[in-house]
Amino acid sequence: MSDPLRPLRVNAVELLRQPGATQELTLAFEAEPLGVDHERLSGDVDVDLSLEALNDGIRVTGTVSAPWSTECRRCLANISGIAVAEIVELYQREVVDPDAFLLEASQLDLSSMVREAILLELDLERVCRDECAGLCPACGIDRNEAECSCDTTVTDNRWSALDGLVLDD
Repeated sequence: MSDPLRPLRVNAVELLRQPGATQELTLAFEAEPLGVDHERLSGDVDVDLSLEALNDGIRVTGTVSAPWSTECRRCLANISGIAVAEIVELYQREVVDPDAFLLEASQLDLSSMVREAILLELDLERVCRDECAGLCPACGIDRNEAECSCDTTVTDNRWSALDGLVLDD
């Protein structure tokens, strides 16, 4: 049985032998082998990464993307799109940079980084458009399609005892 994530394991020793050398990874994976289980995911995870060998490590840059579909958080309309996570990571043999990851073995396993990046991007709340007015909390009408005359003033009854307070200036 072949390992579907094998292309995400890069021979770090070979890459590090030539500082300045690059390796491109353009791949598509099903979500299950990556461990991506998310209700918004609606297709394969695409990986487009560039690995650059440095004197003390490997820089990984590029994007991880996947199609998503969900409901607008304001008006509940069905929406879809492509979640794109920008990747800029540094792996070092001896961690000098506080944002770098330890390059432990002879192979650089990028699968956990890809999984985390796409899961974080899929978790973002989505709206159909920036100016979406949402639903009226009183009558439930979609404010993007119709007007309503409901009073939606939010009051906090805990402060109602101060309504009659008159301050002397």
